[in-house]
Amino acid sequence: MKINLKLKEDLKSFLMEKIQKEHNRVLVYSADKLGPDEKKVLEKKFTDLNWSQAIYQIDKSVIAGVIIKVGSKTVDLSLAGSLSKLSNTLYEID
Repeated sequence: MKINLKLKEDLKSFLMEKIQKEHNRVLVYSADKLGPDEKKVLEKKFTDLNWSQAIYQIDKSVIAGVIIKVGSKTVDLSLAGSLSKLSNTLYEID
């Protein structure tokens, strides 16, 4: 069974577009809902990100601060992340 070349190319371009959108999507996790002022601060701090379609989600395990994910990259500015780093450092000293 042969696949129509036009259909194959359309599917390929559709999938590439979806992958690109996923790669550029900004996900922000915070312990509580962020207000407009807090969102503006993030936008000013990370100007190279596309904030127009950012997704904000509440995750109580963050404790405080935010975790920003873009594609495969993560910026952890949370209290939970800081405590985890401190714990790892203390175990390394032992």
